[in-house]
Amino acid sequence: MSKFSTVYLQYVKNYYRSRSFYLMLLLISIISIMMIYFSFKYINNFPKFLGSSSIPITIKEALFYFLWTLILLYVPVFSAVFFGSPAISSEIENKTAYFIFPLPINRYKLYIGKFLAAFTVSFIIMIIYLIVEVGTLSYLFHSLPTIYFYYSLLLLIIFILTMTSVTFMISAIFNKNTYAYITVLLIYYIVFYAGSFIIELLYKIDPIYLLSDAASIIERAYMNINTADFFSTPSISPAPFADIIFSALIMVIYFIASFAIGLILFERKEVS
Repeated sequence: MSKFSTVYLQYVKNYYRSRSFYLMLLLISIISIMMIYFSFKYINNFPKFLGSSSIPITIKEALFYFLWTLILLYVPVFSAVFFGSPAISSEIENKTAYFIFPLPINRYKLYIGKFLAAFTVSFIIMIIYLIVEVGTLSYLFHSLPTIYFYYSLLLLIIFILTMTSVTFMISAIFNKNTYAYITVLLIYYIVFYAGSFIIELLYKIDPIYLLSDAASIIERAYMNINTADFFSTPSISPAPFADIIFSALIMVIYFIASFAIGLILFERKEVS
């Protein structure tokens, strides 16, 4: 365990000192400032956009939490790409694997330690945004977050774990960072997002088994509106608890499968 904790802490330091961390920190800061401006500017004008002179304060609060959460469907993807895609491939491309692989430590511990380090820095980025979100909306609505915020937070944690696991698996396949970066983005935004739209368009069914569709539950925990599904029936009520459990289960399956495959690939990885 001492070796594992050493690996974990060392990789956390490496990620913390990397350009990727400061780039993500800058990105989330800019987004947070924009959302603060948006919230203060339109806090009293949103009923007009909905075609109503007024809406209940609870609905308005849920709507603003919903809009803030939209960002959390995309930022974790880029965070996972920055921290996860080069996790294994960079060791090969930069030749550092020659020094790391022969170390007297189990490869499983290396993989899991680096995985948890990548998850930690991604979660720190998301926590910064969530603190700003809760602070801003609590000030505007004079109330603390409801239970749905904590549902959404738990689902976000599962999503970050899943995306980090997928990117680590892809990184274990390639020996060059560029290939890993491109592949992860293509899989998520072309296979999942575009695939979801094509399946809905051609077969009129909701592909709930795709990761991007399952991740939409993070926002639907506030209002059952899937912004990526043009054929769904929107509802201002939160998603049913059964939908939350099912979507979480889908993400967990992706996490377990990709984590196991990535671990096996890394264990068999050869330095050439």
